[in-house]
Amino acid sequence: MSTSAPEHETHKTQAVNDLSDQQVRQYLRKFYYVSNDISLEKEWGELFAEDGVYIMGNRKATGPEGIASPTIRKLRKKLYEEIPQRDHSPMKIFSHGNHHDDTELMVLGTVGWTYHAGHDHSGDWAAHIKLHKGDDGVLRCKYYQIIIVNNPLPGSLWYFVCGR
Repeated sequence: MSTSAPEHETHKTQAVNDLSDQQVRQYLRKFYYVSNDISLEKEWGELFAEDGVYIMGNRKATGPEGIASPTIRKLRKKLYEEIPQRDHSPMKIFSHGNHHDDTELMVLGTVGWTYHAGHDHSGDWAAHIKLHKGDDGVLRCKYYQIIIVNNPLPGSLWYFVCGR
């Protein structure tokens, strides 16, 4: 199944347009679309390399079991049990090194989420991403670390970079 972000969802990934590599742009649009939809569990695992690493806070999962990465899918499922609805929007994306190499990225974004009780919350996040193109030509995530930003202070790097 080819899962891609519907047209009405692409505004959430406008920052992706600044990247030079078309395949990376398509991958990131799909990545955040799938990330926001718990029903796309299988597709989530397929976005990661067999040895992919996923870190959020003190939680870490790796995917040595195969391309559908049961361990990474289990962590995602656990995170959705705690917060059943989320909506990620990348705001700025920075590539590392050569401007033609968009395979190591830093992403700054916002996320809104809804708890089981129905109350909404939002916050800022950052992610360090390393992508890898396999022998099959498919781009997959080799490393993904999420950094949650709670209450950034005025004058901080976050405020400076995102123009708050």
